[in-house]
Amino acid sequence: MKLLAILNVLAWGAFWCFGLIALFADLSAGEQLGAAALSGAGFLGGMLCHLGLCNRIEPHQRIAPQSEV
Repeated sequence: MKLLAILNVLAWGAFWCFGLIALFADLSAGEQLGAAALSGAGFLGGMLCHLGLCNRIEPHQRIAPQSEV
C-alpha cells in the first residue's frame, strides 16, 4: 500500500508539472502536445492509484460522516 501511495504522489506531481509546462511555457506545437500527453498520463495514473488506495482501506479506517459521530 505504501508503494501505491508513493506512485500516487509521483503521478499527481507529474500531472501538475507537465500540465503547467503545457499551459504556460513557450513551446512548439509538438513539445506542447508531448507535455500535455505526459500531463494526461499523470492524471490517469494518479486517479488509478487513488482509486486503488480507496479500495484497499478497511471500512473501520474510513472517516465517519459528521452525522454518525
